[in-house]
Amino acid sequence: MRVLLTGASGYVGQAVVHRLVANGVAVTALEYRTRRRWPPAVHVRTGDLLRPAELWEAVRDVDAVCHLAADATVRHTSADAAELQRQVITEGTGYLLAAMGAEAERRGVPMGLLHLSSSAVYGRAVDRPLRVTDAAEPRSSYGAAKLAAEEAIGAAAATGRIGAISLRLFNAGGRTPYGGAPSPATLIHKAVAAVSGRSTVLTVNGDGSALRDFVHVCDVATAVVAGLFRTTPATHHVHNVGATPASVLEVLAEVGRAAGRAVPVRHRAADGMDTPYLVADTADTRAALNWEPVSSGLPRIVTEQFEAFYDEHNSRS
Repeated sequence: MRVLLTGASGYVGQAVVHRLVANGVAVTALEYRTRRRWPPAVHVRTGDLLRPAELWEAVRDVDAVCHLAADATVRHTSADAAELQRQVITEGTGYLLAAMGAEAERRGVPMGLLHLSSSAVYGRAVDRPLRVTDAAEPRSSYGAAKLAAEEAIGAAAATGRIGAISLRLFNAGGRTPYGGAPSPATLIHKAVAAVSGRSTVLTVNGDGSALRDFVHVCDVATAVVAGLFRTTPATHHVHNVGATPASVLEVLAEVGRAAGRAVPVRHRAADGMDTPYLVADTADTRAALNWEPVSSGLPRIVTEQFEAFYDEHNSRS
């Protein structure tokens, strides 16, 4: 199988490249701004999701696409940020689908698509794990853009030119095999920075009882590759990817245990972006993809965040 990865240089992309190479897949990494050193087996292309001609060239002669590229900061609220997310996520996906459809028609063979979506497509959750059959009512521009991309993928699959799976990712953590770590905007990173003295205090919205779902990035990569091999022409299936529910307070307690001291915290009122319960029901994911998270314990994720934090600090010293 020959696979093109958009967003290959990103956090999840690094882990997926490593997993695909380990599985003997011929990988083309599509890079936009960031340049990384890849194993010799990885072919590298430079391309922009918003330039259709570059996408048409990138998908030529590949069998499937892992579409991971996105501006992943959920809490962007400005009009400019919302427009950028709409362009990169929604329009970019549309251009990619057009290129894939044309390539499938040229070769006479449907293409596979694995799309990394987000738990941000859900609205204010009920007090139970979320199923993919629950209403998608995004409360952020990021979630709205991801939902629009899912809908476009569904329409493209109905033409028979592609088969697709979308994975709604909850909170990825841990280090990639290449040393990559999650965004500094994530809860665990901010808690590690606060307890390590790099920031003065961690601001928590509400009382800290909000539940979130954490999954190791290597387990995410395993789900992505499993999904890629299970796409079926003319279908679009959606699955959740999560593993370890934990409250904000439980996360802070784990970070404190690892550091040997409490995380300095300041509480403020919850805002309109906050959801009290955002946990994945992954029963169908595990069954459909034969997937089981094996690295997603909270202690491991927190320990690796400390390692990444100190690596970054030492590299700047």
